[in-house]
Amino acid sequence: MFKFNFDVEDDTEQSTNVNHTTQNQEPTSLQAVVPDAFTELFLADALNSLPSKISYSPITISLASGGELSLPRRDLFDARFQLISQNADDPDALEQQSTNARSALHFLDAPSDLVPLVYEGGLKTWECSLDLASYLDGISSQFDVSGKRVLEIGCGTSIPSLYILHQIFSSPPSQNQTHIHLQDYNASVLELVTIPNIILTWYLSEAAETYRKSEEWADPPLELNISESLKDTFHQSLTTYGVHLRFFSGSWDTFDLQTLGGNYNLVLTSETIYRMESLPSLATIMRGACNAEGSKDVDDYLCIVAAKVLYFGVGGGVAEFVRCIRDLDKGGTVETVWEKTQGVERRVMSVKWN
Repeated sequence: MFKFNFDVEDDTEQSTNVNHTTQNQEPTSLQAVVPDAFTELFLADALNSLPSKISYSPITISLASGGELSLPRRDLFDARFQLISQNADDPDALEQQSTNARSALHFLDAPSDLVPLVYEGGLKTWECSLDLASYLDGISSQFDVSGKRVLEIGCGTSIPSLYILHQIFSSPPSQNQTHIHLQDYNASVLELVTIPNIILTWYLSEAAETYRKSEEWADPPLELNISESLKDTFHQSLTTYGVHLRFFSGSWDTFDLQTLGGNYNLVLTSETIYRMESLPSLATIMRGACNAEGSKDVDDYLCIVAAKVLYFGVGGGVAEFVRCIRDLDKGGTVETVWEKTQGVERRVMSVKWN
């Protein structure tokens, strides 16, 4: 197991401090771990698994265009309570909880601890996901995501996708059909934080204004009732705004792009290049998602990666990622489009495939 102390705090106040201490304790039996297979998680099933109420806290993003944006994130203690209470009335079922559920409980208590092929950090909001959302804001006048196909790889709390959805739900409904697909290694991450965060983002947007008024919504109580009415209205709103959501879990080696309905106009990933062993699989997915083998012009897609320059003690980082992209079959080039040079260095990079 290894741990990055570069995270954004899940307390009510966002911390911008960084800690340069990194521990590297790789599992001795890593080769014996069987990676989770590619699986689709259906939105309706995930909504039906949610409790009757969820709590959340805001996170503030400094936007490249100026100003700030506050987005909601489900509280991790609330997700933990959901897991514990699901089988609270059945002691035998609680004792026989699935390995995934027990693993999720453990990492909800320590969301920064990463265990390769077991838990890949998706419960935590990492700094570079905020950088990526800010960068998307900066290019929004040149790249309109409405009507596009978007893939966020290793989405976790899905801050970049939440930014995109906030923009869509804050604009008038469009005839454009926008497909947003989100992937994380852990299905529990999608169920416990990714999908709840998306519902919360919709609920606090202009798209849900009529629903909020019907619920006599006043000052935000930082809790949301997950009623059948809310779920129905959310689905109706997705149709009204032309938003199509799909969710996938499992390892990148098993990720099946052939089942996803075509190539993507926008491919996003943040804080996913920390482990050198996984870089070839990540690069292969990004290249395939951009349809680099097709006849598309290079300007028909954006492939954006946000990362720290170096993940201390782990081996991954920007130099290794750039080398991997260059050495991949037919390869590609990496351009830095934004960087932070003080403290722990971070970059946002654009990948163009040969």
